[in-house]
Amino acid sequence: MQSRYKQQWIKELAEERQSLVDREVFEVVDKLLPGAKLLESKVVYKQKKNSQGLIVRFKCRCTAKGYSQIEFVHFYDTFASVAAGSYVCTVIAYAHGHGMQMRHLDVKTAFLYPKLREELYMKMPEGIAAYDGEVVLLIRSIYGT
Repeated sequence: MQSRYKQQWIKELAEERQSLVDREVFEVVDKLLPGAKLLESKVVYKQKKNSQGLIVRFKCRCTAKGYSQIEFVHFYDTFASVAAGSYVCTVIAYAHGHGMQMRHLDVKTAFLYPKLREELYMKMPEGIAAYDGEVVLLIRSIYGT
């Protein structure tokens, strides 16, 4: 990795892997079985900036290359747990009308909770992988699946 922020990115990559381990998102496998569904993966990097344009946080996510998945081979249906805009407006209007205070909550790994029904294997990306060529069995959904 060549970046003037290399140390920050290395720290964030370690935190991302630990987050995946803590939530039991995958199991490391020794060997891929014949006919197993293997997904490639990548790391998405992002710098969060404040209103003055200064970097306040480094963020990275391990993602499956979802565009390489084939329906009925790698998945059977798709779902994104996102609140509809009309629902959000209703909640805000209700809170305002009843003199309530609202707070913002940022969930760092919101999409890593549902368990997968499919048996999917993924090659871990460089930086997240514990060793070159590490393959894991996904237990829970990950970005891109």
